[in-house]
Amino acid sequence: MTAVEILARLDVEVMGQGPEATEWQCVRNDHAAMADAGEWHDLLDALRFADQDRTMASGGQRVAPLISEGVRSTLTAALARNDFARAGDELARFQAVFELSPGDHAAAHLLAQALIDIGAAKRDAAGRGQMSQDLWAESAAHYAAAEEILDDFDPIEQMSPLLAATRYQLIGGIEAGVGLCRDWFEDWCDLDPEDARAHATHAIHMLPGWHGSLTMFEKEARRAAHITHGVTGKAAYAIFHLSALDRLGDLLPSLDLEFFIEALADYQAATGCQHRANVAANILTELVRDYRLAGPAANYQLTKARTALSDIFWNRLHEVHLNRWEHRADSLAFALWEVFGPALKRGARIARRGQGLYTRVPRS
Repeated sequence: MTAVEILARLDVEVMGQGPEATEWQCVRNDHAAMADAGEWHDLLDALRFADQDRTMASGGQRVAPLISEGVRSTLTAALARNDFARAGDELARFQAVFELSPGDHAAAHLLAQALIDIGAAKRDAAGRGQMSQDLWAESAAHYAAAEEILDDFDPIEQMSPLLAATRYQLIGGIEAGVGLCRDWFEDWCDLDPEDARAHATHAIHMLPGWHGSLTMFEKEARRAAHITHGVTGKAAYAIFHLSALDRLGDLLPSLDLEFFIEALADYQAATGCQHRANVAANILTELVRDYRLAGPAANYQLTKARTALSDIFWNRLHEVHLNRWEHRADSLAFALWEVFGPALKRGARIARRGQGLYTRVPRS
């Protein structure tokens, strides 16, 4: 059967992207508008509450970082254009807000994060040879200023995962950062063990070519799973390897397949959401495809991956978000054939039942 014929048998809505993407952007847009309107008192209240309450949006996404991204959207757009003059204007705005609210950790976050954003952008520009010596010095000064601000606001005392995340980002620009990143990562996890961003961010820094190695990456992935096991099981291990895949375009050779499959199940179960169900189904589909191409030598791995993919379809996935699938409709059709192929040959249709999918053969 062709991909078109397989998908024609699917009685489930196929969306280009999941509703979580719209929800996330609405949060950003709403708070960008509040910043533009100068509603800083209400905005800082909202940011503080979302941070300390660990408010979660769809897909396990924390709301506080979305608010911050919205507030900093003009700055982000300026930096994307290398418009450092416009970025400086935005920095001055955050400086003024901080000076009006000197004891407010939400205001401290916005100013420190803006400094880090500019510092990182100037460091990237310096790496491209754009007046590199001056830009590098300016970048270091921005990181140092951010560090000075954050020194007065302890994330643990403030019960603030947002501050912990901001402080962690200093490691890219301060001399002692690499040596502190594990402690700062652990503080972030202690404050919010359910936040996948902590694991995804730390994973990148543990890769070869950044501050780690294959051995160190695997060790940190397992350590992260151990730290947060009581809340999210082995999910952190999956997040580490998914982050590496996203950055490098391939899974690391250090991957422990059985551990990873168990971790993927915990990753989806941690939120129970369809965003993560689609992410998990996609990566399992790609594994099945690769193991099939590898031939008989990969039969054991193929069986493990196919069993896990079947579990996702039967028990966890009932919405399709195509933007989570590497090859979109082609990947989805391949996965459906792998799991439901025998029934599809008999003319079955695929529909939702409970939290998963099932097949029904029309009566002749």
